Amino acid sequence: MLKRTAQLQSELWAEAGAVAHDAPNAITSLFISSWNDTFDLSEKRLAALENRIPVSIWIMLLSISLLTCFVIGYSARRRFWMASVISPLMIAIVMGLVADLNSDRAGLIHADYRSLVRLESNRHSQ
Repeated sequence: MLKRTAQLQSELWAEAGAVAHDAPNAITSLFISSWNDTFDLSEKRLAALENRIPVSIWIMLLSISLLTCFVIGYSARRRFWMASVISPLMIAIVMGLVADLNSDRAGLIHADYRSLVRLESNRHSQ
């Protein structure tokens, strides 16, 4: 799939280059700029799909969570309800935050990409 996408993008760039060579005007410039933005968005989408928390990290978090809850429950000689509730609650909150960070479109936590957008616009203007 990625090879086919790269091939199509190369063909489109060749066509855009030919059009720009034949008719160098403002409309052609806007056309090529829109193609460039389209390819940039494609790469951003692909990067968002590839940059996920690995399954091994999820397994480790789950194992640590289960082990912590087991040790707290097993070692408590006298059952104090707050100690039995707070640790699993904190673990659930941490795992929820990690899952929220892993989600690129939904959730409560969103990364601020303004600096990256400025960097990209500065790169294109040079």
